[in-house]
Amino acid sequence: LSNVDEFLYIYLDLDVCVPQWMKDNFAKGMYPTLAQRLDFISTACDYVSDKINSAQNENQSGNRILLPIISFSFVNTDMRIEFRKRFPDSEWILVDTSKALAEERILSREDHFYKGSGGTQNNEGGDGTTAKAVESSDTADKDNSEWEFQPVDYPHLVLDGNDEVATNAKKIFDVIQNQLLNKK
Repeated sequence: LSNVDEFLYIYLDLDVCVPQWMKDNFAKGMYPTLAQRLDFISTACDYVSDKINSAQNENQSGNRILLPIISFSFVNTDMRIEFRKRFPDSEWILVDTSKALAEERILSREDHFYKGSGGTQNNEGGDGTTAKAVESSDTADKDNSEWEFQPVDYPHLVLDGNDEVATNAKKIFDVIQNQLLNKK
C-alpha cells in the first residue's frame, strides 16, 4: 500500500453486541432460537452501520478510504444472509478448521462467554420468558438448534485454521490491498 494514512481502518468485533442474557444462556449450553438470532444480527448490523457512519463523519474531508474489518463467528446461515443483505459489498474471509481444533481453541479462550457445543435450545429470552424451540425436523435444520457450522454458498476466501497466524494474516492483507486498489 502506498500510504497507510490514506486509509481509515475500523475494527469491529460483533461479540460486543451479544446481550448478557444470551451470554448467560451460552454459558449454560443453551443457544438462541432463530427469532433471537435474527433480532441479534439486526442489532449487530445497526451497530456496524453506526460505527461506519461515525467514522465517515470523522473523515469529513473524504481524503481517506474507509476500511471496516468485522470479526464474528457467522455459524448460522440466517445470520450470514441478514448481514449480507445489509452489507452486500462485504468481502468474506472465513477460517476453516476441523471440529476438534475449533473446540480446542474455544475451550482455551479466557473470559469468553461461548464455551463450545453441546447445548439445547430451551432458552430464556431477554425479557425473562422462555423461548419455544421449533419442533419440526424441516425447521430444525434451518433453525440450526445444534449450533453447527453451516456450509457457505457464496464467494469467500477460505483460510486454513491450521496455518500459522502470519500466513493467514498475509492472505488477509492481500485481500484488503486488492479491495483498496479496486476502490481507487
